[in-house]
Amino acid sequence: MKGKNERKRVHALVVCADGVATSSIVLVSLREALEDMDVEAEFTQGRVLDVARTVKGGDFDFVVSTAGVALDDIDVPVISGIPFLTGIGKEQVFEQIKDIIDKK
Repeated sequence: MKGKNERKRVHALVVCADGVATSSIVLVSLREALEDMDVEAEFTQGRVLDVARTVKGGDFDFVVSTAGVALDDIDVPVISGIPFLTGIGKEQVFEQIKDIIDKK
């Protein structure tokens, strides 16, 4: 049982096509948002092509992807990273993440 003052923790996989450019931008924005939610976060950054293998090898709470590729074959929630780049729909993404965290 968690104490009242214990921060929630999440492990997120942040991916894009090459595993470098847009995932880095999303990661910075996501880190700031989770800090504002008082959530301790661990991040792993990678390529969308490696998601299935990476998820199997780790303990992830969710995946954030900027690639327009369906990731139906994994057993963790997948969140679009595009709102972190455009600003459009960002609040809805934060709500999705908050729901995932609240279920932990």
